Amino acid sequence: MRIQMPDAVSMIIKKLLDAGYEAYSVGGCVRDALLSRTPCDWDITTSATPDVIKRLFQRTVDTGIKHGTVTVLVRSESFEVTTYRVDGIYLDGRHPESVSFTRSLSEDLLRRDFTINAMAYNYDSGLVDPYGGEKDLAAKLIRCVGDPLARFGEDALRMLRAIRFSACLSFEIEGDTFSAIKELAPSIKSVSPERICVELCKLLAGDRPDLISLLCETGLAGFIMPELDALFERGDGEKLLASLSSSRPDRIVRWAVLTHFTGNPVKIMRRLRFDNKTTDGVFMLTSHSEPFYADISRSGLKRIMAKLGTGLIPSWFDFLDALHGEGFSNDLRETFRDILEKNECFSMRDLAVTGKDILELGCPKGSSVGEVLDFLLDEVIKTPGSNEREPLRELARECIKGLTDNRQT
Repeated sequence: MRIQMPDAVSMIIKKLLDAGYEAYSVGGCVRDALLSRTPCDWDITTSATPDVIKRLFQRTVDTGIKHGTVTVLVRSESFEVTTYRVDGIYLDGRHPESVSFTRSLSEDLLRRDFTINAMAYNYDSGLVDPYGGEKDLAAKLIRCVGDPLARFGEDALRMLRAIRFSACLSFEIEGDTFSAIKELAPSIKSVSPERICVELCKLLAGDRPDLISLLCETGLAGFIMPELDALFERGDGEKLLASLSSSRPDRIVRWAVLTHFTGNPVKIMRRLRFDNKTTDGVFMLTSHSEPFYADISRSGLKRIMAKLGTGLIPSWFDFLDALHGEGFSNDLRETFRDILEKNECFSMRDLAVTGKDILELGCPKGSSVGEVLDFLLDEVIKTPGSNEREPLRELARECIKGLTDNRQT
């Protein structure tokens, strides 16, 4: 099979070949191309040392020079070019203590995680596949290169990557590889929350997010998300898997579905070092999950639009559909579109009056201004078309008088 490489990748490889060195596209880009998927990026491996790479190409960046990686810049694109290498021992479960360069492509491919990621390609040699990656692609198997205990011992995150690839590609994890994950599951504790978070996000974005169940089957969940183990132990795991399978592959939606069932959304998100925006979005969705929202009034929907913001509302609809069934939110979606089309007011910033107006009407500074604005917004939400400055100012006068009279008594 001929793989169509980007022109810039072909150019880099050809320049290295013309200079007398070996060079191939390698890893995930080869895997994805063989699966007729569009690679996210193209990595290149070569027998040339970093000094040679930098000499051959005018624009380079030393992105991982210690490990033999130089980034070559071609116009506005960048490509990592890495020298064939053999890794030394791993003491921290992540980084080799030393790296030595080699002239052997097969030795370089041997250090990689899975057979489907240990293939190389160029136009002259075609596919180089010493460890059976193409065969495992055809069989839809995730298999470690060489001894799985050794591969996972080098970097414990690879255990989670195996499950992630299984979910993203709908592949099965090969027996010895699966057994090794179960045996070494406790070593995942050595991996940083940030790296675990990245893999879990990719897992949930895959075609089979329900395969998050493999975290429990392998024992990994007990060390990175014990809430998931507890969910399955109380018999609610299948409900989660069904909802994940029916959900749209949106980061916030799928994490909201997951944490709706496990509970403790903020605790889980903080533990995994999520950014505040994602954490807040997931919390807002899980706080609005009840089935009675299907019958919510137009004014009630406006109040939720004010809380969530129009950017998050479509994700909320997807979240509700995942929990309560396809089409659950259809009426809500139609009402939402109608509110936007008619430009109806639903948030404080759209009110025809401001805090300055309220102060000019004699309202005391402080919390009273907010109370008056909240009252006006509630009236406008209940009565579309009432968002006009003068009528609202008059209504505000009455509200201010009421607040003043109540405080005097």
